[in-house]
Amino acid sequence: MNNFEQYINDYLNSLKDNHIKDAMIYTMEGGKRFRPRIIFAIMKGFNLDESLSYDCALALEEIQTYSLIHDDLPAMDNDDMRRGKPSCHKAFREDIAILTGDQLLTDSFGRIASSKYIDSDAKVKIIEAFSKYAGLDGMIYGQLLDVTNTSETIDPDKLFEIQDNKTGGLFKIACLTPMYIAKNDEYDYFVKLGSLIGQIFQNQDDLFDLIKSEEETGKNKSDIQNNKGTALSISTKEELIKIIDDEFDYLYEYLEKAPFDSGYLKDVINILKGR
Repeated sequence: MNNFEQYINDYLNSLKDNHIKDAMIYTMEGGKRFRPRIIFAIMKGFNLDESLSYDCALALEEIQTYSLIHDDLPAMDNDDMRRGKPSCHKAFREDIAILTGDQLLTDSFGRIASSKYIDSDAKVKIIEAFSKYAGLDGMIYGQLLDVTNTSETIDPDKLFEIQDNKTGGLFKIACLTPMYIAKNDEYDYFVKLGSLIGQIFQNQDDLFDLIKSEEETGKNKSDIQNNKGTALSISTKEELIKIIDDEFDYLYEYLEKAPFDSGYLKDVINILKGR
């Protein structure tokens, strides 16, 4: 991951100096890079050099970061802390934060389109997947459901719909991107893989809001404060721990049918399991 971090830093530092560049550098620092790790693991599983996907992985990190910036705004979750430091709107003002999120989203598509390492056919399909699963067929729709459902209105079906879109959307992109670069066509397999990882990731986050401090998670517990519908709205702590364990078991089983060498991805899943 060190080479990818250097790639991110080199790109951001190449931008012209202004407040938005400063905010981009500030907000991109400190991410765990789970989604790029998934891209790279699947790339290696297809026996491809992970660096071929660096532009796409950066684009996905940009979309992830923009979504966090906008989530933290007063009109959304009103969070003061992200990745262990003041949120973008606290560090740079609300107007700069909005524009920074806009720039990260806009730039992400340019990173893919200008990549020198993948062909035009793959670029078009990857851009389509980004647009689909970061938009109203994915993350944006999940965010809409998230802000319109409280702990009193949530039910298991609605919770899954939120998780599968809000969190699963970007994980689906992470799984589909190397599939397209590798010229594989098992679309349904990779969409479901992203969905399974997204469910686990979000259930873990909901659990951590209960059992970990804000210093440990690096963010505010706004879902609890805002009475959001989460996994803990319909499950006890013990039940949720069991659900997460069962989901990991199923994911490992699902990876046995992978159309690539899944050993590298299992290593990433093990990191996810131990976080």
